[in-house]
Amino acid sequence: MYNVIAVVLAASAFLLGFTAALAGTHFTAPSQGDTVQVYDNVIPESARDILHIAASKSGLGHKAFTRPISNPGQHPAIERALDAILSELGDEADDNNKQYVEYWTRQEWRHIEAHADVDEHLAKYHDKAILNGEMDLNQVRYRYPKNGHVLYLKIGNQVRGPTCIFPDVQSGGDLLTGADDQIKETNLVTVPAVNGRLLRFEGNALHSVPRPADLWFLSFVRGAPEHAPEDEWGRSVILFNTWMDEPPKDVPLHETIPEDDLQSLVNDANLWTKVFPKEDDDHVCNTEIIEEKGLESDKALSKVKIWLLGNDRRRNHQMRTVNLAAKSAVKEAFLEQHTVTNISLH
Repeated sequence: MYNVIAVVLAASAFLLGFTAALAGTHFTAPSQGDTVQVYDNVIPESARDILHIAASKSGLGHKAFTRPISNPGQHPAIERALDAILSELGDEADDNNKQYVEYWTRQEWRHIEAHADVDEHLAKYHDKAILNGEMDLNQVRYRYPKNGHVLYLKIGNQVRGPTCIFPDVQSGGDLLTGADDQIKETNLVTVPAVNGRLLRFEGNALHSVPRPADLWFLSFVRGAPEHAPEDEWGRSVILFNTWMDEPPKDVPLHETIPEDDLQSLVNDANLWTKVFPKEDDDHVCNTEIIEEKGLESDKALSKVKIWLLGNDRRRNHQMRTVNLAAKSAVKEAFLEQHTVTNISLH
């Protein structure tokens, strides 16, 4: 009932059959208009295993620390690496010389439903207050981080688990209508998991990780997903958000963990490769280019069922899914190993 006919602008790399990885340019400082940024070669190969082991020991719980770090020897490897990355990106602290970094890790390729990151414990506090009649729904607003990040460390060779970001959307309900219930154009960026890659996006952006990668296009899924062996199915990542005024509610701040080995864990920014966005945006095509390349015969439309995380308030939608539609061939962008794809849905 919620189907929306989508016109898709797929990447030219996809139109060429994804035969080669998209050539990158060296690091340039993010501009305010870059709502999604992707960089390769952020973490040197020698440091990826170190951070993967540290991430495995860290567990699934959320932690936080303040930066810039003044005494690296009193911080674990993950925190030193994240501090260095944010320094290379040019992140500045607030007036009190503090920026709060919330981080957590995963080593498995799991299906993560579409959501925007929020101050989770604050949101639960508000939900309880609304349920008890202590607060009105119109009195509360979600608190979002400034930026969200995914640092990809060790990706199995069978993993096709892109992070999918809707840069201009905060909730599932926003996918359907714009002002006055008019269907609006919605962008989707698919970012394949690549060793040493960094993804950065605005903190209030809806994002997801489908498993299987083409889950949104399937009518049903059978069988249990594989998680082992690690070199085939592992998806080791560090996820981190930045907060400027105060850390997220009830997330424990840094505990001192002295370390002697203070080797460099992050490449200098001049060694990074900017994968997305490109200045010329030559990896984004339009309908005319699709027709010129002889793909106008692909008229079939597939339903795209996007699964949503959270309760009704978080989803801004009564249903657990939002149904859109897209050209069938677009599914291949979700199976891509390297190339970032920008898709426009109408």
